[in-house]
Amino acid sequence: MPVKDALKAIMTTRRFDKMILSVAAVAVLATGAATMVNPSKGVTAAPRVAFDKMHAEAAHLNEAVRNVAPNGAETALIAGGLGLQVMDDTTLLAEAFADMGYDLENVKRTGAAVPRVYLVKLPGDLHAVPEVSLKKTVFFHTMLPLILQENERILADRRRLMHIKTEKALGQKVSPGDRLWLAVLADRYKTSDDKLQTLLARVDVIPPSLAMSQAAEESGWGTSRFAQRGNALFGQWTSANDHGLVPQDREAGMAHKVKAFGTLGQSVSAYMRNLNTHAAYRSLRKVRTQLRATAAPLDGHALAGALTKYSERGEKYVDSIRLIIEANDLRPLDDARLTNDDESA
Repeated sequence: MPVKDALKAIMTTRRFDKMILSVAAVAVLATGAATMVNPSKGVTAAPRVAFDKMHAEAAHLNEAVRNVAPNGAETALIAGGLGLQVMDDTTLLAEAFADMGYDLENVKRTGAAVPRVYLVKLPGDLHAVPEVSLKKTVFFHTMLPLILQENERILADRRRLMHIKTEKALGQKVSPGDRLWLAVLADRYKTSDDKLQTLLARVDVIPPSLAMSQAAEESGWGTSRFAQRGNALFGQWTSANDHGLVPQDREAGMAHKVKAFGTLGQSVSAYMRNLNTHAAYRSLRKVRTQLRATAAPLDGHALAGALTKYSERGEKYVDSIRLIIEANDLRPLDDARLTNDDESA
């Protein structure tokens, strides 16, 4: 079976996968709520059953794809949430994207939806690709679905948060479930659940043009040791005790590492959480809130101006990010969206 046919077959599993994930999520939420009301010393088996079923299906599909993948294929692909072994060859990956009809120029020109294809890691041979255009193509095609996926999650939280804010403004009672959810969200975004306006300023998306340009700058277009060995796309530091990679040029007396991640998606999620919570990026959140207040589109090029503290290079770093956005015409991708079920069926 050709790789492109295998990829198409994989994409048809999305609805089944979403059903399994929904079952697991409901089981986890139900168990968590019950535990808070009536703590138990035992462990409820229901979530384990759901997740075991999901993992069994993933293992089955992994084996199926391994049988049709190119020789030595190791780069993992997630379609609809299931981890699938596909390829570790940049050229073949570019061909697979093309065979799926996934073309960023078409996305920019026509507003075509982006397929829900999520790479777990970048191709290992990316650093050896001599054609700059091919390297950029694979890198950007890999990054966009991951960024849009995380933005979808954030937007879902933002909508629910706005609904709760409206309820409170109307004097309506917030349900116990929403109060619990709000407390968890506030903890995740490092604030308190009674500061709804602060939460709204933090629970918001990062424009794809900004995330893609920063990932390119920080990871050397996905070729850096941190990106290849630790899925670290954004150069986030962590403590010596955390999981990470030691910079080869780390100064004597310094103990930091570059944080490593299990998947590219985890790296994207941590990056957005960092911009949305760290005090150093308060000005970015302020600009974004101002754009929201005037119903203006969120512009990655504009928000880049608030990232002088992301790098020791300051304004020069901002200039580099904006140059990548401009040179690669990334601003139209701020309006990109992922496919829905009807479009991917």
